[in-house]
Amino acid sequence: MNAFTSVLRRTLAPVPAVSKIQVRNTASSRRLTKALRVHPHPSMILTSASPSADHIIYNPPSAAPTPMMTPEIFLPKNDARHSLYQAQEKAAATLPPPLREPYEKTYHLTETDMQRMRELRAGNPAEWPRTRLAKEFNCSTLFVGIVCQASEQRISEMAKRTEHIKNTWGAKRTAARAEREKRRAGWGGADGL
Repeated sequence: MNAFTSVLRRTLAPVPAVSKIQVRNTASSRRLTKALRVHPHPSMILTSASPSADHIIYNPPSAAPTPMMTPEIFLPKNDARHSLYQAQEKAAATLPPPLREPYEKTYHLTETDMQRMRELRAGNPAEWPRTRLAKEFNCSTLFVGIVCQASEQRISEMAKRTEHIKNTWGAKRTAARAEREKRRAGWGGADGL
């Protein structure tokens, strides 16, 4: 130990073993009490029309019915739950608008159309990819893939192109894509994680 270190140790106060780091969970007690001040649900508030004696307040959760709930058809005629089910609001069950218009499947393509589709795809797959064929024949890209699969040459060409694109990715994107693949492996119910 040199002279400088020994002088420094003598002049500095000893550091206590327990560190004095303050951990804050809520900015102030006022904000905490305000956050905990939850108002009761409107159906729980007693009004002048409420019965004065003890009574049951029917306030079902806003969730799908469970198998434990008895359907109305199986309840006895004199059961009090009949009136509770009828008093319940039906407006809460409205559905949001559909994301896209529902459509009917059309089976308008003939065997000659499908043969022409195969010829176009085999002739020049770069000029006639799935999306262009789907627009040309007014069908889905999935149907195009079922009717005319890509050639082995085209598949290997697209794999090379994808590999070239993946080589330009940085470490973050590569890791993110690997994470996504792991998550997708578990979607089908298999334990891919």
